[in-house]
Amino acid sequence: MHAIILAAAVLATPTPIPATAQQVMPYPAYGTPAPGVAVQHAQAGIPISISLPQAIAISAARSPVLAIARFDYRLSQLSVDLARTGIYPNIAGTASVTRSYGGRGGNTGAIGGGFTNEGLNATLRQFILDGGKVISEIRQAQSNQLAGAGTYERSLQTVAFDVAQAYYNALQAQAATQLAVQVVHQNEVQESLVTAQLRAGTASRVDLATAQLPTAQARVALVSAQGNELSALAAFANQLGLDASTLVAPVNDTPANPAASLLPAQLLDYDKAVARAFLERPDFLAAQYTAQAAAYNLRAQRAGLFPTLTGSATYGTNSTTATGTDFRSGGSTGVTLSIPIFDQGVTRVQIAQAQTQADIANSQLDESKLGVELNVRQALIGLVSAQAAVGQTQAELSKAQEILRATQAQYRAGVTTLPLLLNAQVGLTTAETDELNSVYLLRQAEQAYLFALGENTLNASAP
Repeated sequence: MHAIILAAAVLATPTPIPATAQQVMPYPAYGTPAPGVAVQHAQAGIPISISLPQAIAISAARSPVLAIARFDYRLSQLSVDLARTGIYPNIAGTASVTRSYGGRGGNTGAIGGGFTNEGLNATLRQFILDGGKVISEIRQAQSNQLAGAGTYERSLQTVAFDVAQAYYNALQAQAATQLAVQVVHQNEVQESLVTAQLRAGTASRVDLATAQLPTAQARVALVSAQGNELSALAAFANQLGLDASTLVAPVNDTPANPAASLLPAQLLDYDKAVARAFLERPDFLAAQYTAQAAAYNLRAQRAGLFPTLTGSATYGTNSTTATGTDFRSGGSTGVTLSIPIFDQGVTRVQIAQAQTQADIANSQLDESKLGVELNVRQALIGLVSAQAAVGQTQAELSKAQEILRATQAQYRAGVTTLPLLLNAQVGLTTAETDELNSVYLLRQAEQAYLFALGENTLNASAP
């Protein structure tokens, strides 16, 4: 009778969703312990329990991938500074002392004599007209900078998405271990029930062996779940830029009703979601700026066919005697008009290259547009399906619990067989597993939806 009461109590235990804490047990739970494999170490400055925003912040600060993206963006900023130098005047100063030998005549009038020249001069050059080449190069660099900012921002969103995936994978693995412990206990209760009936003479040893098999299988599943949990926690720490053995665990953020959405706003329909993604997705905006930069590059190369007008001015003082003395100042100003006539076809090839690069950038923009539409469509389908699945798995779990209760009562009354009782137990385990998986599939789908819209993280602006 004690076993029957215990069975009912276990049946009432809810599926461990959300996960609340790691199981404190040896690894593996059965068999030879593996010293050191499951040991985790706290790291200074890193909290042991981390919320999703904290995890994203830590990863953003430590991620090498994001550091590379920041440096790439910095290079695009420096390219703008370099392009702008083309509109500034060029000023150069020279100071020279020249001694010439082997001259004939001159002030010395002697073979093998020398001549010394000393001078101090400054030259100013400024372009006046170049067909718009410098301005196009500046605008090209500015567009590339904006594209770089979008690429960096998307890199941050990608890091945030990867962190969220690892975050919920770890939570799911923790919950799966708790469920595995619960399933082992449930099967042990069924085994105890059969053992009690064997002692009472209403069950055979074959019945006991039949009841022991699910218990053994549940223990195998528990050991596997433990390994998955340790691997998921190691992957989570690694995603944060930490050593894989760091003691760090995600804080569960699943609401009491697992079907409740964690999205910050109401779910959009496809047309509105795509329209928002085109406005928000930094990678799509980066593709637009890249195409714009390619167009400016084409303008800059075409400007090579136009004349250029450059102004110059010089001023200096130079010696006028053979001994490098008697300095006299002088200067000049002027303009130079350069008209391209034939440059061996170099400009023509450069224009063709720029046109091809512009065609490639426009094709990449079209590809990016199609990719955004596909991402949004798939994310919406996945999210709607995941939301529906949670509701169905909750109904499945409720029905499985009801069936197991009824089958237990029938088995105690002797009106059903042990295989049917064990089948009912398997049905409950399957339903519990389905609900657990559906809940974390929903969490992953929510993150995929936000990532598809370009809204999965805050403070994603370029540095």
